[in-house]
Amino acid sequence: MKTSHLIPALLTALLLTGCTSAPDTADTQAPTDTSAPVTQTEETEPAQVTISPEAPDPIPNIPEDNHMQLIPDITFANGISIISQKDHDNGDAISTLGTRNLYNGAAAENPSWMLVQWDSGPCLYENMIPSASNVITDGMGRTFAYDPESATMTFELDTSLYYQGKPAVTGDWWPHLLIEQSDFGYANLSEEEQAYYRCDADSMVVSFDIRLTDYSITENPDDWVEAAQFLLYFYVKGVETNDFCWFGLRLFDNRWERSDNYVGYDGGKADASGAMIYSIGSKKFFKKKGSTLWNNGAPDPDGDFIHVEIDIKPYLEEMLALGLADGYFKTDTLSGLCINGMNMGWETIGTFDHTMEVRNLQLVSYRAENS
Repeated sequence: MKTSHLIPALLTALLLTGCTSAPDTADTQAPTDTSAPVTQTEETEPAQVTISPEAPDPIPNIPEDNHMQLIPDITFANGISIISQKDHDNGDAISTLGTRNLYNGAAAENPSWMLVQWDSGPCLYENMIPSASNVITDGMGRTFAYDPESATMTFELDTSLYYQGKPAVTGDWWPHLLIEQSDFGYANLSEEEQAYYRCDADSMVVSFDIRLTDYSITENPDDWVEAAQFLLYFYVKGVETNDFCWFGLRLFDNRWERSDNYVGYDGGKADASGAMIYSIGSKKFFKKKGSTLWNNGAPDPDGDFIHVEIDIKPYLEEMLALGLADGYFKTDTLSGLCINGMNMGWETIGTFDHTMEVRNLQLVSYRAENS
C-alpha cells in the first residue's frame, strides 16, 4: 500500500505529466491509454515533490568504446506501424491499421515503432492523403514525418478535429499523437548488451534538439483545463519482476515555461495503471537564459532548435529511493531495473494547433566495464 508523500499526487499526476500507453507488465497489457483527466478545477501548478539531484557533466570519464545507444531503429529504417484509436466500448481494443516504410512509402515489415493516436477525432489512417514517403498525414492537422537527412521528426496535432468547438470536460479522453516502442527487446539481447540497458549503468545520457514550429490555442471558457504537453517517457521495467515506472522529461507545457520535477502515481479513472510517474522538469535541462520553448512569457513557435543533454542516472537513483520508501518497488537495486521502451509526442487537453520538431534523439548508456 502506498502511504507516504506520493499519494496526494494521484489527483494531479496526469495534468502534469500525461502518461501514455500502459506498461507491458504482468498486470497490464500494452499499449493501453492511461491518460484520462482526473478531478481538478484549478489551472495553477499544484505543490510538487522537491527532487534533489542535479545532473553532472553529461560526458563521463569512461573509455570511448564502453557505451551503447539504446533506442532501437533510431533512423526508422524498419518503418512504423499506424495504430487505431481506442474502442472504449470494447475494452479499449486497438489494432494495427497498416505500416509505412518512411524511405520508399511501401508497407514495412516488422517495424519497431508505432504511431499512436488514441483519442483524436477522425482516424488518421482512414483519412490519410497521398504524401511524400516519409510523411504520414491526413491533410487536416495531424502529421508525423521523419527526415532521414537531418534525423528530424515532426509531430503536428490539431485537436479541433476532436473537440469540434466543444469544451474539454473532466473525465473526457485526451487527443494524442505519439511515437512508441513498448519493448526495446531487452530479453533477446546478449548479457553484455543487457548491461547497458540496466539502470545501474555509470551514466545514461539523453540528448536531442527540439523546437516549437507552430502553436495556437482556441480558448473555451468552459474548458476544465487547457494543457498542451509534449513529453518523452522511458519505460523503466523490472528485470525479473513486474516493476514499472513512467520515467520522463517534461519537454513542453503551455502553462509553465520552466517546470519542476514531478513524482506521483497514475490514477483518476478505471483503466489507470497505478504505475509510478517520475518526470524531470524542464528547469533541469533548459538552464541557460533564453534556452526554452518560450519567449516574452508565451510559447514561441518561431524559435531556433534548442539542444538538450542530460544524464538521467541521478534521477533514476532518486526514483528508486522514493519508490522504495513508498513500498512501490519489489526490487531494491538499480541493477534490477532496465530501460525497455519509450514514447514521445503530444498529449493535449483543449483545442490547440501545435507542431514540434525533434532531431538527433539518442539515449546513450556508459559503463566503465562491459558487465
